[in-house]
Amino acid sequence: MIEFILTNSKIRLKCDNFETIREHFSVKDETARFRLKGRSRFAAPSRVYCITPTGLFEYGMFFDILTYIKKERPNDQIIIGDGILELVKPGLGECRVYDNLKHELRDYQKQALLKALNSGRGVLKMGTGAGKTLTIASLLMSVFTVNKNFKCLIIVPDLSLVSQTYSDFEEYNVLFKATRWTGKIKPDLTANVIIANLGILQSRFDDYDFLKYVDILVIDECHKLKKSNKINKMVEAINTNNKFGLTGTLPDNKVDEWNILGKLGNVIYDKDSYSLREENYLTTVNVSFLKIKYKKQPKSVKNQNPYKTELDFLYANEFRNNIITNLCTKFKNNSLVLVNHLIHGDALYDELIKHKDKQVFFVKGEMEVEVRDEIKKIMETNNNVVCIAMSSIFSTGINIKNIHMIIFASGGKSFVRTIQSIGRGLRLHDNKDKLVIIDIVDNLKYGIRHAEKRQEIYKQEKINYKSTEIVEN
Repeated sequence: MIEFILTNSKIRLKCDNFETIREHFSVKDETARFRLKGRSRFAAPSRVYCITPTGLFEYGMFFDILTYIKKERPNDQIIIGDGILELVKPGLGECRVYDNLKHELRDYQKQALLKALNSGRGVLKMGTGAGKTLTIASLLMSVFTVNKNFKCLIIVPDLSLVSQTYSDFEEYNVLFKATRWTGKIKPDLTANVIIANLGILQSRFDDYDFLKYVDILVIDECHKLKKSNKINKMVEAINTNNKFGLTGTLPDNKVDEWNILGKLGNVIYDKDSYSLREENYLTTVNVSFLKIKYKKQPKSVKNQNPYKTELDFLYANEFRNNIITNLCTKFKNNSLVLVNHLIHGDALYDELIKHKDKQVFFVKGEMEVEVRDEIKKIMETNNNVVCIAMSSIFSTGINIKNIHMIIFASGGKSFVRTIQSIGRGLRLHDNKDKLVIIDIVDNLKYGIRHAEKRQEIYKQEKINYKSTEIVEN
């Protein structure tokens, strides 16, 4: 017999041969090391578990665990305790799909919305460019039609997305009242929907009593909800069963994925980028690996991490920076150059501004949100623009349709960042028939290793790629 029991904060699993199930929902802990404590040496746990030794797990993992048990132990009797199903699938009452905004819902958006209304919580996994904000707006309008007094908190990663989401809602002609909450803008507490960035929540969460009365929680770009983040406790503290996450990509790290599902619920809808491209909702994309062989190798620096030594060599490399500059100057449509470090972006900016026929911008952290928004408007309405941007800022959520080429100028191996970065250019535009990705591959230790990871990502996402080699004389 297998039994699920509701506790105060989690669900407990009770059954014989429990360790087999627990082991399935675990991964190797790559950080485990032997440590020295006093005179005794002890081994850190070799695996990270989704289920505790006493059988406890977070509500959102219920359906994934139940599905596994039904598959592996089909003959076992399963008892689901009182209150569990109402908690893990609370639904949204008598709400019906609302499709009367300025933009008509696509078929897949209607399917996602119906799943959200029926489930009442969970993750909507929709490829970048799928129209997640319109789906959120329609979800909230579906609630508004039956409850004019509902309260919703939407959490977005940064200030730019607060403004963008608020503007999108205005453009869609939503009927509910929305307000922004940032360091500069205090929320209107009479509004139905409060749009807040992570930063303000982390600093002011305890100051606002209204957060105790939120009916619906929506976390946009929920792949950023990692186990180590402070926001985890806030998500738990918001006392509603109706919690939704939206993202184009879940983390490839299982621990982070389980954390998201545990807090919000299982994946209730999945529409990947490949399907959207095949159905012509997104533009096609081609990747060109530009493999650079260098005349010299980085010189090791005493007491410096070898990876940093390699990066310092690349960012200051005149040959490499000239290649990136030439790619941008010869390309007559809009280009986005993603960098990981300020020193690299500054070096490229200094070279590109020498070309007077180009509008060149560098978007970085200290730049005011209003300035960033103005740059996005310029790119939407002009051609021959080069935007250098920190990948930490522009890899997620930024909506600019008029991007024709993206250059990955700093490599890296992050699955989420790679896919999200590609998504910046996938949206359809009248004068764009495809997106070109230039992926710089450096023939150095870490450059090669990280490029192999990105190649695996392109294969997984069914993105065509080819390679060209450039040798420094």
